[in-house]
Amino acid sequence: MWYDSEVYGGHAKSNVALQDIYYGPESKMKLPCDSCSLVDKCASNVTECSAFKTWTTYGYYDSQKVGKLVKKVA
Repeated sequence: MWYDSEVYGGHAKSNVALQDIYYGPESKMKLPCDSCSLVDKCASNVTECSAFKTWTTYGYYDSQKVGKLVKKVA
């Protein structure tokens, strides 16, 4: 017997039910961390900047916000 744990966990909808599955936004820009000098620090401190948070939500970001407003990941 097989089941889709994402479907039963409420994170996605089943294609069997002919419903859309949302996997996040289409990346319109490269990952902001690729050009940031704080990438290792953010990884070790579990933090993210304004640009990364916007990129994960919308797929794009303001390049001036890379490395700015760094906060702990909630």
